[in-house]
Amino acid sequence: MQRGLLPGVRVLDVGQGVSAPYCAKILAQMGAEVIKVEPIEGDSSRAMGPFPNDIPDTEKSGMFLALNANKFSVTLDLTSPGGAESFRKLAATADIVIQNPPPVSLEDLGLGYENLKDGNPGIILTSITPFGGRGPYKDFKATDLVLYHMSGHAHGVLGPVKNPDDDPPIRAGGYQAEFVGGMAAATATLMAIYGKRMTGKGSNIAISSFEAMVTQLISGLANSAWGRPAPPRDLAKVEEAAIGGMVGAIGGILPCNDGYVAISPREDDQWERWLIVMGNPTWSMDDRYSTRDARQKNSPSLWKLLSDWSVNYSKHEIARLGQAQRVPCFAVNTVLDLMSDEHLSHREFFVEMEHPKAGTLKYPGAAYKLSNSPLPLTARSAPLLGEHNSLIFGGLI
Repeated sequence: MQRGLLPGVRVLDVGQGVSAPYCAKILAQMGAEVIKVEPIEGDSSRAMGPFPNDIPDTEKSGMFLALNANKFSVTLDLTSPGGAESFRKLAATADIVIQNPPPVSLEDLGLGYENLKDGNPGIILTSITPFGGRGPYKDFKATDLVLYHMSGHAHGVLGPVKNPDDDPPIRAGGYQAEFVGGMAAATATLMAIYGKRMTGKGSNIAISSFEAMVTQLISGLANSAWGRPAPPRDLAKVEEAAIGGMVGAIGGILPCNDGYVAISPREDDQWERWLIVMGNPTWSMDDRYSTRDARQKNSPSLWKLLSDWSVNYSKHEIARLGQAQRVPCFAVNTVLDLMSDEHLSHREFFVEMEHPKAGTLKYPGAAYKLSNSPLPLTARSAPLLGEHNSLIFGGLI
């Protein structure tokens, strides 16, 4: 049985950081042969960490290890005539090239789509940039922070606040725009592979991480399409809110004896079933909590009552009880919780790989299983810098 869905597909990952390497990682997980083309000094993510014991090491960056498993590594100075020529020869053997400029694009080096197509008519070039290849912003530079704020997501993080002038919008942690851009690139590249198999033609794909992030604002965009205003950030102007840990009519976060659980008994029938979970406490007959509007108006005192009950149970106990009564209810996990989660363990989501420098580590796997093929998730750990120079370049004419 073949391993993955893309056997025989060769990918050149010329990207650095997050978005392009993540796109290439998805293709590697699906069985493609991915060759990471690094500058002589290595991918910038080799310096991003985190590092064991906080000691920087280009071979032990957690970011690099996670994004580049199942790849080969070669080093090239693309700005030199010899390096550029070696890349052209390598690209002539490839199906896909993935990049995410700046600082330097393949086009700037005379290695763009039209140049590569001369030696490989079916080549697919996927370029991930902040704003795409055309439009007023096309030459703007941007970081993940910039893209997150420009795409409108920061406006709603953590919900309404008491004073919008003192509490500015914030972004979610990590590299949200980079990963979303990489996922969009992987999707587009897979469609291009399908198109090539149908027509024999390659393509030049331009991905805008900005637009990829904007498409995630589904509910907000839908409201705007219907002429509804965007929700305000001022808590006093929001009728339904769960903020600062308080549980209101639409739900919120409850403390447990081992962490937190999120509940959302939004409607009156859900609330009635939630009271069954709690054993129908006597205070539930109080007029202050008898209707949805009343519960919202008295959310501080309601939160105190719910919390006094929830701290006696574990988050998974409450989640199971709530779900049994068809009330939206789920445990709030930490990263450490995920590492030992019984469901992820049963599905063998985390996989172990041995790295010659970083040792044995657990890696997140794929969120999908294929009935007709195992995935090559542990084919090889992330490569050492230039580890496969002789293997790859030795076969070029």
